[in-house]
Amino acid sequence: MDSVLATKFLLLGLIHLVFIHGNRCCFEEEKAALLEFKDFVKSDGYDADQLLPSWVNDPEHKSCCQWERVGCDSTTGHVIKLSLSNTRQFDVPSDSSYDPLYSSYEPKNSWQLNLSLFQPFKELRRLNLSFNVISRIQNKGTLVM
Repeated sequence: MDSVLATKFLLLGLIHLVFIHGNRCCFEEEKAALLEFKDFVKSDGYDADQLLPSWVNDPEHKSCCQWERVGCDSTTGHVIKLSLSNTRQFDVPSDSSYDPLYSSYEPKNSWQLNLSLFQPFKELRRLNLSFNVISRIQNKGTLVM
């Protein structure tokens, strides 16, 4: 009887620790998706290692929840927030009348963003892509915008 009671208290204590400290690890599928996004940034010749230096696939940087620009739910460990603003530097014409909202000018380094990059993030609540030039949005090859 005492061992059953001790086991219950031990289990209750373990559950309590998980809730207090939270799950600080992200899931492998989400980590792989973040590294795929970093490769996407690199594919256009940008220095993704400078922009996202903590996004590395090694045992020392095991949890992507600790990476910059990534926010995770403290209980589930799922990625819930990505702050990917200003991850692309773009050239703006020297013409002082340039207005990015009404101009037909498309910078040579604008993104053709594929939304399928974000599908692994099942609990993503906030995605900040501000200050990036996105010319087209696709979802698995289908043009969305």
